[in-house]
Amino acid sequence: MDQLQEVPTPPTIFRSSWVRWLELILLGLIGIAGGWLLLVFTTTTESALTFPVLGAIISGTLSLLLGLHHLVRRSPDVAVDDHGVTFDPFGRIPWAGISRIHLRASQTMRYLVIELVEPGPKLTERRWPRWVYGPIGKIYAGYPLTVSERWLRPISLDDIADELLRRNPGLVVTRSEQSGLRWW
Repeated sequence: MDQLQEVPTPPTIFRSSWVRWLELILLGLIGIAGGWLLLVFTTTTESALTFPVLGAIISGTLSLLLGLHHLVRRSPDVAVDDHGVTFDPFGRIPWAGISRIHLRASQTMRYLVIELVEPGPKLTERRWPRWVYGPIGKIYAGYPLTVSERWLRPISLDDIADELLRRNPGLVVTRSEQSGLRWW
């Protein structure tokens, strides 16, 4: 008996421009150099390290590590397949774990937010940048699983949302505009 087997559709892959990650590396090097210069020229042997020195060095190192991690480990930023979606900093999220998708806009930035069925993320992979991106997304968009359109350029969040709906037609996608400060 000849049975037709369904061939799985290959994943749709979205990659951001490598220029964005070079910017992050450059920003990290500038932060480290600025912190080092502050350390050399403003501190003495009796004075303690100040916040600007430590802040510049720590944030510069973090930016440098994130940029190098992304350039060395050239995985796609977003991959959508029949089983779920994979966001580079968070790992694979199965369709059953996703409650809805939000496209949020605030002042000058747009975000793709993934709301999970359960409060604790049930991700199938563990990746170290998640502890950096999670709190930042929580601050800016209200959810820890947030991807900024700025770091995905030239990818459009609308293209990703369309692909998510194509792969999972039952998925709820909401669009919201947050109003910024009004000067009039």
